[in-house]
Amino acid sequence: MRENCYLCAVKRCLLVIFVVILGLLTVCGQTQIAGYVRDSVTREPIPYASIAILGTTDGVNSNNKGGFQINSAKTVSTLRVSAIGYQTKDIALRIGQSVLVVDLVQESVELKEVVVKRTKEKYSKKDNPAVALAKRLMALKHQGNPAEQPYYSHDRYERLMYGFNDYDKYQRSNILFRKFGFLSEYTDTSALSGKRVLPVSVKDQFSQEYFCQSPKTHKELIQGQKNAGFDEQFDTQSGIKDVMNDWFKEIDLFQNDVTFLTNRFVSPLSHIGPDFYKYYLTDTLAIEGDTCIELSFTPFVSETFGFLGRLYVVENDTTLFIKKVKLNVPNRINVNFVDRVYIEQDFVQAPNGCRLKTRENMEIEFSLYNAPGLFARCELVYNNFSFDPPLDMSVFDLPGEKILQPHADQMPTEFWVNKQPEELKNHGGNVKQMLARLRQNKVFYWSEKTIMALIKGYLPTGNPSKWDFGPLNSLISFNTLEGPRMRIGGMSKVPLSPHWFFRAHVAYGFRDQKWKYGAQVEYSFNKKKELDMEFPIHSLRLRHEYEADRLGQHFLYTNYDNIFHSISRGQDNKLLYKRSTLLEWRLELLNHFSVSLGFEHMIREGTKYLPFMLPDSTTLRSYGQAGFTATLRYAPGEKFYQVRSFRVPINMDGPVLELTHTYMPKGFLGSRYEVNRTELSVQKRFWFSAFGYTDIKVKGGKLWSRVCYPDLLLPNASIVYTIQAENYALMDVMEFVNDQYLSWDMTYWANGALFNRIPLIKYLKLREILTFRGLWGSLSDRNDPMKNNDLFLFPADTRCQRMGNKPYMEFGVGIDNVFTFLRFDYVWRLTYRDTPGVSRGGLRVAFHATF
Repeated sequence: MRENCYLCAVKRCLLVIFVVILGLLTVCGQTQIAGYVRDSVTREPIPYASIAILGTTDGVNSNNKGGFQINSAKTVSTLRVSAIGYQTKDIALRIGQSVLVVDLVQESVELKEVVVKRTKEKYSKKDNPAVALAKRLMALKHQGNPAEQPYYSHDRYERLMYGFNDYDKYQRSNILFRKFGFLSEYTDTSALSGKRVLPVSVKDQFSQEYFCQSPKTHKELIQGQKNAGFDEQFDTQSGIKDVMNDWFKEIDLFQNDVTFLTNRFVSPLSHIGPDFYKYYLTDTLAIEGDTCIELSFTPFVSETFGFLGRLYVVENDTTLFIKKVKLNVPNRINVNFVDRVYIEQDFVQAPNGCRLKTRENMEIEFSLYNAPGLFARCELVYNNFSFDPPLDMSVFDLPGEKILQPHADQMPTEFWVNKQPEELKNHGGNVKQMLARLRQNKVFYWSEKTIMALIKGYLPTGNPSKWDFGPLNSLISFNTLEGPRMRIGGMSKVPLSPHWFFRAHVAYGFRDQKWKYGAQVEYSFNKKKELDMEFPIHSLRLRHEYEADRLGQHFLYTNYDNIFHSISRGQDNKLLYKRSTLLEWRLELLNHFSVSLGFEHMIREGTKYLPFMLPDSTTLRSYGQAGFTATLRYAPGEKFYQVRSFRVPINMDGPVLELTHTYMPKGFLGSRYEVNRTELSVQKRFWFSAFGYTDIKVKGGKLWSRVCYPDLLLPNASIVYTIQAENYALMDVMEFVNDQYLSWDMTYWANGALFNRIPLIKYLKLREILTFRGLWGSLSDRNDPMKNNDLFLFPADTRCQRMGNKPYMEFGVGIDNVFTFLRFDYVWRLTYRDTPGVSRGGLRVAFHATF
């Protein structure tokens, strides 16, 4: 190991020496510099700027896209860059520097975000004409909204493209780009930097949007959609497009908050704008025949979630019509992976005074650690505006907000030729053809397949695959009861049948020397496109399994035998064996209301850790239960990423309500006890503009009957060191038993509200987290085994106890965004701290990568 370290150090030293020598040769010999001149705020190219070599009479001008190139036989140490309307800038070149991006500041205003050496600025909101104009715009922002008219409709064309940024750089330095030289045939040009980019995914969608004021209704009919790129390897119904749409939502500055990159930015037209932004009147210029006032703005604190940009307001217009918007973000903003942003919107004014957005162009440059730079571009074009009622009024009666028309993903080429706007016809390249050529290389082909299998967690068996093996993260795991556990399983896909689906697995525990198994068959009344779980579900399924059953440990977004949950802070032995048969009917509607009805028969088997012992010391090997469960769930506006066995919410902005009732009559099909249980949960996210948000979930439940301890209301306790949603981090499994309870789970994500204002600390881009969870419950005498001879005693090793006259509570303080992908929480147990053997506090960690 030490030899390897020395070898790495030597390699690094040799690399540094090589780079320095190469730089010295470059500067001392011929100088070659390629550059790009742009506006410091809008990032727009500055054409025909002057670039002079100081100390000589040599120089060049930038082209119409802001680019320039200098080839000089002389030594060049300093460049002077100037342009009409901008401050002149002198730039000292570093040894070996060959690429240069020059940001020029307009003479009319010096926005401090983009100035390297800042001077003390005397800014005042009082008697500031720019602030006065901004306040007038805020007062009028809700006027002219076309969606507030009785009826409104338009056509909408969206293109989302992403790929590698600065293709020329990686063609020189990356062996992959050099090996596949034909990739240059498929490059595009970035409007943000003027560099060549290589698209690897292009998504097009054409839709028609309809708005009705009374009752307030919005419908989007998706007439066509197509996708070409690496991500086509993902299941088409997995929600990848919803994830991307959530990242790159349309920008609506006429609201107080703007959702952008999964965060809430303060709009320059927000009612708190004067306290969040500095405003400047910077210019007056003509835009398409209208004289416009240029209103510039920048956040007081650059690290907070705000924009830099300009609004162009038509002069002498009583409605203060905004004709154009240009936005980017501060360089020091507390946002991950984003290097540069440029957003531009164009508006026209309808005869009735409404503002009509005709175009939106968003371009973002990313960098992920040391990986090649990435870019994303989202272009929206609107036309065919109308304020007339639609010819078919039944469009407003269609279920759901977004309606995918039949065969929308199979539209012919003629459809796209007719619908594609003129300004988009020369963008995007032919990604499908490029990928076909790449996949002819066997190394690339199998590398892509391997990476996709690891991401999905399943291994396909063909192309198209009728059966996938997995999940891969459950091949091996460990718990105290089973010891090392091996599992192999799989599931069928649509190529086998679009209506019939099958799942199966078999597992073996090397300590208990028991085989476990499960098999499921499901009939979908809807014809599926990829998977059985894709939305909306309308199915009937039958499942039979024999498995280990963890009491009081239920994870929301992963399998219970995930290998990463094998490391715990205590013995993972609160397990039974359960043999169950379930028949369930499930229906999901497009408005995200769902209902499920199920019948289950189960036999629970005791273990040495959780025996079924009666007060008279009689021990039963097993007992049976059978009955019915009904669940109602409503989650309006819910979006999620679909994996094979569960769904991960993309955001939790909308409310989620769930009501479940279970009834198992005593004596029915051998049921030992009556189970009559009701549970209700409500959750919602509350935003505080750029100052973060709070996720709150409240849940309550009650048992109306007398049951044995496995059927009591056991709170979720996490004994792993990772942070788990809706789990108590310091509670022991089965520490508390209840037959009625009320629980709460509150997490405040401050998004750097404090750290962004602390010198030096703010550069780390850390974010604060506060958590507060609690449980208040009780156990009635009818479910106390010490007072009922026919109930199983609580296992001796579990420390089961009744809750007293106070709730269980734990409080956590966390730091998120450590190295941009880690979250650390320290959690304190606030009550029941004197219980022997419990954890009073501890550090928990989670992988959490977000913008």
